[in-house]
Amino acid sequence: KPKLHILHHLVEDIERFGLALQYETESPEQFNKFIREHLFMTNRQYTSRDVAARFGKQFICRQLFNG
Repeated sequence: KPKLHILHHLVEDIERFGLALQYETESPEQFNKFIREHLFMTNRQYTSRDVAARFGKQFICRQLFNG
């Protein structure tokens, strides 16, 4: 029930403080698409390791390109 109580104050908080910019749900859920695409290309034996290695390589490349 705590979530219901927070929703009760939502309109008042938006009027008082403005829109909550850091509370979007689409971005984290859209991230699942990339995980599913990569899992489709694995042999499904070490899925967690494969996904972590893939995203680790992408992160390193992004850091190298962005500086």
